[in-house]
Amino acid sequence: MKKGMLLLATVLALATILVAGCAPESNPTTPTTPTTPTTPTTPTTPTQPAAEVIKWQYQGHPPVSDYYHQAVVRIAETITTMSNGRLVVEPYAGGSIVPASEEFDGVDKGILNMGSACPMYALNKFPQAALFDAVSGGMTSMQMTLWHTRGNGDALAAKMWEANTNAVYVGTAGQLPAEVWAQSNKKIEKTSDLKGFKMRCSGDGGQILASMGVATVFFPGGEIYESMQRGVIDAFEYASPFLNWGMGFHEVAKYLYQSPSRAPTDNAHVWVNRDDWEALTPDLQLIVKNACSVVGIDYTAESFTKDDVALVQYADYGTELLPVPAEVEAAYLEAAMAFYAKKAAADPLYKEIVDDHWAFKALCDRAGIK
Repeated sequence: MKKGMLLLATVLALATILVAGCAPESNPTTPTTPTTPTTPTTPTTPTQPAAEVIKWQYQGHPPVSDYYHQAVVRIAETITTMSNGRLVVEPYAGGSIVPASEEFDGVDKGILNMGSACPMYALNKFPQAALFDAVSGGMTSMQMTLWHTRGNGDALAAKMWEANTNAVYVGTAGQLPAEVWAQSNKKIEKTSDLKGFKMRCSGDGGQILASMGVATVFFPGGEIYESMQRGVIDAFEYASPFLNWGMGFHEVAKYLYQSPSRAPTDNAHVWVNRDDWEALTPDLQLIVKNACSVVGIDYTAESFTKDDVALVQYADYGTELLPVPAEVEAAYLEAAMAFYAKKAAADPLYKEIVDDHWAFKALCDRAGIK
């Protein structure tokens, strides 16, 4: 009996194993296709604040009718372009914001961000200023260019302009050709003809002529035409032939006297308000300096070629083109040397500048640089 029970148990166990082994497998669940990982979103770059645009007002001394105003316009445009619009400079003609010829005061007081004018226009505050402009018997355009770029010109100019002021000297806006000695409605044949001569003058030349008996007066270039037309003055000095032609001076002056003795060259200095200058990054400061230099040199070259054309225009118009009489020129240069010696004896800074001027001129003359 026990054997039967054991056998039955064995059979049942075997059956259970066979049934389990033959049972169909359950269909496995189709595995879910793995989801492609989402590409992480690039973090959004915080919006950068727009670069600050600096805007400046730049006034030069010439009126719009004076072609020299184009140098002001070109400097402003060049700075704006070279800075890619980070420093936008708007040009203005003389008298637009501050009185014409008072641009340095405008910069010093912060009325103008930037200004330029002939140095001699600031003689009331800087008795040495005309030494950077038109020195009678002094350096030519080429020599002055070299003095500023390879000599002590820029350093001495900065020493003068920046002492106790809120202005920064940037550089020159070109060195112009020799000025017309005078345009006149009275003929000049001898030195005595200058006695009582009513003449618009500026700078050293005006003071030297005054010492020779000329009745000198100064006012901005934009007032010359009407003053000659009305007979308020007999003659005037202003600039080189093409600039004077552009101002219409051939219509109001019968004679044009030529000589480089009174003003062998002429130029404008450029200044920036110190606070505005120091707010600029170094690259923008360099852009301002380079713009003045590049435009200035180009304007110098253009001026020489335009002068040749203008002299032909004067002759065709009927203006009498005359040399300054030798007697008058000799007397003028003698008075000029006495003038500079007297000023140098009374003013150490004046002496420092004028001595350097004559020394550099002598160096250029020896090298044949005219």
